[in-house]
Amino acid sequence: MSRERVSVRGLRGGHRKIRTPAFVMLVVLLGLSTLAVIGGLYVAVNQPWIGVILSPGDDGSIVIARVQRTDLDPELSAGARLNAIGSPESGSMTVTAIDIVDEPDTLSSYSALNEFRARQAALANIQDQTSVWLDITTAVGEAKRISLAPFATRPAWSLPFEFWLQAFVGYAGLAVGGWVWSLRRREWGPFYLAVAGAALMTSALSAAIYGTRELSLPGELLLVLSGLNHAGTVAFGAATICLLAVYPKRIASNAQLIAVWIATAVVAGISIAQWAPSQSIGAYVLIVIQFVAIGALIVVQLFLSRRDPVARAALGWFGLSILAGTSVFIFAIAAPLLIGLEPQASQAQAFGVILLIYAGLALGVARYRLFDLGIWAFRLGSYLVGAILLVSLDAFLIYGVAVERIPAFGIALLVLGLVYLPIRNAIGMRLSSRHSVATQSFPQLVEIALERRPERQSAKWQALLIENFNPLTIETVAPVPKAALIDDGQGLLIPGHLNLPPLLLQFANGGRRLFSVRDVERAQHLVDLISHALDSGDAREQGVRMERTRIARDLHDNIGAQLLRTLHTPDLQRKDAIVSETLADLRDIISNAQGSGMALDEVLAELRYETNDRLALAGLQLSWQFTGIAETGVSARLAHTLRSVVRECASNTIRHAHATQLCIEIVERSGEIELSVSDNGKGFDEADPKPGRGLNNIHSRILGDGGTLSITGTQGAHLHARFPLAESGSAD
Repeated sequence: MSRERVSVRGLRGGHRKIRTPAFVMLVVLLGLSTLAVIGGLYVAVNQPWIGVILSPGDDGSIVIARVQRTDLDPELSAGARLNAIGSPESGSMTVTAIDIVDEPDTLSSYSALNEFRARQAALANIQDQTSVWLDITTAVGEAKRISLAPFATRPAWSLPFEFWLQAFVGYAGLAVGGWVWSLRRREWGPFYLAVAGAALMTSALSAAIYGTRELSLPGELLLVLSGLNHAGTVAFGAATICLLAVYPKRIASNAQLIAVWIATAVVAGISIAQWAPSQSIGAYVLIVIQFVAIGALIVVQLFLSRRDPVARAALGWFGLSILAGTSVFIFAIAAPLLIGLEPQASQAQAFGVILLIYAGLALGVARYRLFDLGIWAFRLGSYLVGAILLVSLDAFLIYGVAVERIPAFGIALLVLGLVYLPIRNAIGMRLSSRHSVATQSFPQLVEIALERRPERQSAKWQALLIENFNPLTIETVAPVPKAALIDDGQGLLIPGHLNLPPLLLQFANGGRRLFSVRDVERAQHLVDLISHALDSGDAREQGVRMERTRIARDLHDNIGAQLLRTLHTPDLQRKDAIVSETLADLRDIISNAQGSGMALDEVLAELRYETNDRLALAGLQLSWQFTGIAETGVSARLAHTLRSVVRECASNTIRHAHATQLCIEIVERSGEIELSVSDNGKGFDEADPKPGRGLNNIHSRILGDGGTLSITGTQGAHLHARFPLAESGSAD
């Protein structure tokens, strides 16, 4: 089945409109971008090729920077100066550095521009001949005439890096704009972004062809390419103005948008027709005006979006990229030309700046990682300020103080490193410290962890989050594993822990900004700290509960048994002895039966005497049997467990069994103790056992020592336990 999106209009008429899938649109646009680059490459390589790379000399001459062909006269080498070029049909023509300027719009006047175009046509006519000569001055100062036959076409590998850079800028512009528009075709913002991308492709690709020519281009081709470059540049500015007039808030009508394009076309036509007061004004004043209009629109959009954090963050991408791009363009290219100085950046570098602007526009329209804007703003902004300072100081030293170019750049770089970079690092550290968990948060975390009432604990936790992030709203959500951003940074998910519920914070700083990755890191740090504190407090409470349970169990099993024994003893002196033993047991209970251990026979002897005494007072007989090594050492804890189990069994037999005899058998072998206790009493119903605290205590003790336990109630009660020795060896 087709996966095309189908929308139905006018159900009565049954009319359907089929929308092309975004993927197909993207493939088509990428194909068009590729075809455009291939077409530009075709034009660039289908020009006569001498086989040299030329560069301007300091004295206005042309210097041969490199020879690319291997079949030329060895006298034609790098470092030689090209003075003239000629052919038998056209004669000789002197050349200067102006003939290889990469951007004709930088010439001072229309007359100079027209002369340049005429010379290009004449040079192209010479270069198109089957045989030409080059008049050169070699590196050692000798005048030479070199004859050669130009190739009919130029190999692609001979094209300089600047050609591929500008072709990439054009391709990226059209591809990125088309990608965003294909995903959001119903919105005007992505549409104007795509128009700007097409304009960028037109401008960059045409400039790539004529800006990287070897020496000349035919006059008609040069005129067309220059016109396309200028039209694409101003169309890019007009599309950007329209984009900011409709996105993120629409502030212009369709008629006003049409007026922008009409005004742009009129002014561009005036420039192309050479009706402006000067060449520099015609070429660059409109561009500067467009950039000013773009900046003004950003300010207006910021004002209208002051209560919309997402729109304001998208404008942040716009503003950041346009600020960076226009600043470099104005300071490095437009401003020097308007005041009569040489531009500080090449045309290819200028297109890199425009691509930077376009990338910011695309990121803003696509709403990509809006939450990271603050980080990018500081990084790019600080780099931009550093670049502007470097260029400005370098220009001041060259034109104001008359320092040579290389020393001037070195001095500017040194000042930048010693003064600006430390300031930038200090500001960066200050901003980073603002995102760290403040010291005052730790007492609050401890207070939250110690709070026992869940509702107050949750309220204090939310108060801490409000203090750190100041969200517009906080609401409870489904559990989440860790802190995370949602909705392009509109929300921040906070995981819960124990009594603290998972939360969703929306819009940081009272709705004035989006949450960022730094906020996620800070929130997760707070969650980790409070989780550790809560776990520590919970472990402490659990330890307290376990200790209370142990003490209660020992009091029930041991002290209870001793007191019961005291009640049944008629001899007052014997009562005093039992009370003394009970106090000793109480000390063991308090100290948790810690000690170095004792011999097993000593433990069993005391236990046998005590048990026999208790049973005799109650009228019961004791059968005691021990098998094993009497000198085996046992830990104080194991001895305490053994006493407690036997005492509890004796107490149960005396109080509940109605028995006449209690049998105890203890076997020590292979590092284990087996204990069997049975009586001849009434037993209990195994189908409906009702274990009391005593049996539960026995079960807990033996399992706590890593043992096993079984109890039956048929024909009297029978207990069989097995647990390992805590210590083994002979007693001292």
